[in-house]
Amino acid sequence: MIELELDGLEQLSNSFDPAPFNEKELNQDAEEYIYNAVDEFPLKKPLEIMIHLPPSEVSTEIEVNLTKAIRNHFSYKNLLTEIELRRILYQGRTNFLIALIFLFLCLLTIRLLSTFEESLMKSLFSEGLLIIGWVAMWEPINTLLYGWWPIVHKRNIYQKIIDMDISIRMVSQAEENIYHYRVTPKKGL
Repeated sequence: MIELELDGLEQLSNSFDPAPFNEKELNQDAEEYIYNAVDEFPLKKPLEIMIHLPPSEVSTEIEVNLTKAIRNHFSYKNLLTEIELRRILYQGRTNFLIALIFLFLCLLTIRLLSTFEESLMKSLFSEGLLIIGWVAMWEPINTLLYGWWPIVHKRNIYQKIIDMDISIRMVSQAEENIYHYRVTPKKGL
C-alpha cells in the first residue's frame, strides 16, 4: 500500500494550475513520490493508494474527485509517454536508414579506393571510412535495441497507477498524535 498523509487537498494539486480540482495536475513532488513508490515493487504486485486526510477534507464527492484527479493526471502522463515512445522509435528508424546509407557510401568509397595501388594513405583512408561508417550505425542501433525500454517501463508504471485502487481514510486527531512515521514526499506532502 502506498500511503500519503496530507494536511489538506491543496498539497496534492499543482497550485499554479487553474483547472478544476479533478482536472488539475498533481503537485510534482506528489507525482514523483507515487511514481517512485510504485516503481519499487514488481509491476505484477497489486498495490493500492491510501490517502489520509483530516475529517474536514473527507466526503464522498472528494473521494470521487480525488480518484478522478489522480487517474486523469497519470492518464495524461501515460499519453505523453506513448507520444515519446512513438517519436523515439520513428527517430530511431529514420536515423538507422540514414546511417545505413552512410555506411553503404563508405563501403562503396572503400571499394573504389581498392582500384588504386596500395599505399599508407589509401589504407589509412579506407580503414577510417570503415570505422566511421560503423560508428554512424551505433546510435540508431542502440536506440532501436535498447533506447525505448525505459520509456516502456515508465508507461507501464503509469498504467499500473491508473489501474490501482485509490481510497481515502479520515485521520482523527488522536491518530495524528500517535502516527509516528509519515511516508510523505518532500516539500509539504
